[in-house]
Amino acid sequence: MPSPFPSLLGRLDCRVFGQGRPLVLLHGIQGTAEAWLPVAQQLADTHRCVLPNLPGRAASPRWRTADDGPIERYYHLDHYAGLLHELLQAIGQPVVLAGWSMGVSVILRMAALHGLGAVERLVLVSGTMRAGPPEATWFHAADIDALRSEARQRAERLGLTQVADAEAVAWSWQSARGLDLSVGAARIACPTLVVHGETDDQCPLAHGRALAAAIAGAQWLALPGVGHNVLGAEPARLAAAITAENPR
Repeated sequence: MPSPFPSLLGRLDCRVFGQGRPLVLLHGIQGTAEAWLPVAQQLADTHRCVLPNLPGRAASPRWRTADDGPIERYYHLDHYAGLLHELLQAIGQPVVLAGWSMGVSVILRMAALHGLGAVERLVLVSGTMRAGPPEATWFHAADIDALRSEARQRAERLGLTQVADAEAVAWSWQSARGLDLSVGAARIACPTLVVHGETDDQCPLAHGRALAAAIAGAQWLALPGVGHNVLGAEPARLAAAITAENPR
């Protein structure tokens, strides 16, 4: 089957299904496009769902040799933001863009570096403007080897059925940890919904509130009794919120 986005062939694997208004759904640091399936499957009748796999995830390429550039750059938020920007250009029409966890970080970085272009609506789930100690700490290990082991344990805890390459996770965390993403948040001008689980122990509720406060006119939706994995815990409610003008 030919690639739906030839300009990204060999650089970014995407799952595409459904028909209607384009909806791009970006996964977190350890997940893959599969993480969004419970939500996307409920929207496929009215949306063309585009679920990219960032490098090191599913069928997207892994870093191999120095010909790919430095490994820390290959798995950096800036690289991911550039690929997302290219994907939106390849779609070529206004889109609804949603991100979960690190997917929010990638979107905020893209907003800072490239702008949001044809994004007509944003949905930011379980995100933060600054990941890292002391509160929004997805990983505690300092070196790459220890991060690989910790990544496997975290995937089990979050119930992820398909996970990213451990090397990709480790270097992604190195790039995201401590990075100030408030510039990207301040540049968002399109309608935005910020969604957060009230019992999120990976990215506490205060981080979601701060993100919503930093985006002009953003709507806020807090989900009682829900942790970090909003996609798995409340897929129907999240799908409804993505399409609603006044989500509840």
